Amino acid sequence: MALGVAVIVAIALVNRALTTSFQSTIEQIRVLRRLPLFAPLPGPTLESIARHLHPVPVPSGEVVVRQGDPGTDFYVIFRGEASVEVDGEPRPPLGPGDHFGEIALLHDIPRTATVRAVTDLELFALDREVFLAALRNDPVALLAAARISAERSGRSR
Repeated sequence: MALGVAVIVAIALVNRALTTSFQSTIEQIRVLRRLPLFAPLPGPTLESIARHLHPVPVPSGEVVVRQGDPGTDFYVIFRGEASVEVDGEPRPPLGPGDHFGEIALLHDIPRTATVRAVTDLELFALDREVFLAALRNDPVALLAAARISAERSGRSR
């Protein structure tokens, strides 16, 4: 009898974990689809990207990326607000649905800005190789990323 109860509890826990994971993936895909550089990508590609996202909690006041450091990840803000500085000069803040880190990854250069958590942040990070592979496979997405990078690079000078 105890074994039967243990099996039922185990199944319920696995089912709950799978449901939570599925809902999280759907939410991540929605966030990705709103980003101009990922919007052109087909559903299966977005799903693959979502599976590679990893959550990054950042406490208020902490630096996420520092200008001049190497770029290893692309970030999407899920919750919270971040400040941006280029050469010590403030830029418009970032909030939910905004992203950063693409310039260093696309151009293989050091970070062009410092991004700091103004409030506690919930970020999703995407590894450089996964980010670049997703864009290389879709010319429209790559063009959108290049346009965004050029606009931001122009603002940062």
